[in-house]
Parts: sequence; structure tokens; C-alpha cells
Amino acid sequence: MESMNLHHLGMFLDSDIVIVQDEIPEIMAKKLNRDEVTDSEQTIQEIAEEEHDLIYEGNFEKGILIVYEGSHLEADLREFLFKILGAVNCSLKDIALSSSESVEEVSLGKIDELNANKILIFGKLNHKLYQFKQRDYEIRNDNGIEYLYSDDLRSIFSDVALKKSLWNMLQILFGIKK
Repeated sequence: MESMNLHHLGMFLDSDIVIVQDEIPEIMAKKLNRDEVTDSEQTIQEIAEEEHDLIYEGNFEKGILIVYEGSHLEADLREFLFKILGAVNCSLKDIALSSSESVEEVSLGKIDELNANKILIFGKLNHKLYQFKQRDYEIRNDNGIEYLYSDDLRSIFSDVALKKSLWNMLQILFGIKK
């Protein structure tokens, strides 16, 4: 059988092929002699350590990072979030909108590289960004970055008291006069 590249394999495979990182040396040992496997292990480790950039929507013109809990925003929550943004004179062009799943895949250094001046986090986050949290609906300033943590968008969407708490903090954060 001739060797195939990923393009050729993709033509007839209808599901993803997954190779577990721990199994690569074993697979390589079957194909190559042991000396070459050691070099491959080093290469694999270097690739694994390579950092990825944060995936986000928006143009980030005002330096505002918004993180929501989960992998995607449902249509009603997306509409709700954009109403909130409109109320503080922001739109998608002004922000970087990212899911918690995307943020959890990058280091704090990559977040710092964005040079955000405001970071709003809706819901829980398994990332070092969450270490700055003290309480929900409290603005925290750390090294010139203002952080605002709140409940997840679904909870805020369905609870008037949480909407009021969020709105009060957003007015302060964005300097909106009542």
C-alpha cells in the first residue's frame, strides 16, 4: 500500500483519528529503532509545550476580554450579552469574546499578551485568571487590569436581582452616569 497523507485519509475516514500522547513512543518503537524514538519523544514534548493563542470573536478595539462559561453561547444568551454590551456602548468590534473552554487551553501569559484593560468573566473558569476573584459583582484592579466576575449568563438572564447587581457594577466599570 502506498503511503497516504492526511488529505487522502480524510477522503474515506468519517471520524477523527486520535493518538494518545503516551502511546506515541510505543507506536514509534514498532516502526523505528529505539534511538530514533528518544529523538521523537523530545520533538513531541516540544510540540506539546508550544503555546496556542487565545481563540476569540471580535476585533478587541477597546481591550475588553469577555469570557463566558461553556463551549458556546446559545442564541438567547448571545442576544442578552449583546444587549448588555450595547448598554455600555460596546459591540463585537470592541471586545474579544471567548468561551471558558478556549481560555482554559491557553496560559496566563497568553492572556497577558492580549493586553486587555478590562476582563469580564461570566460563570466559572478553571484557569489562573480565576485566582484574582474575590467575590462576584466586585471590581478588582490588578496591575491596571480591571476584573469583574459574575454568575453565568444563564443565571443572570433568568434572575432580576442578578441583572441589577451586574448593571450596577457595569455602570461603575464603564463610567456610565445614571
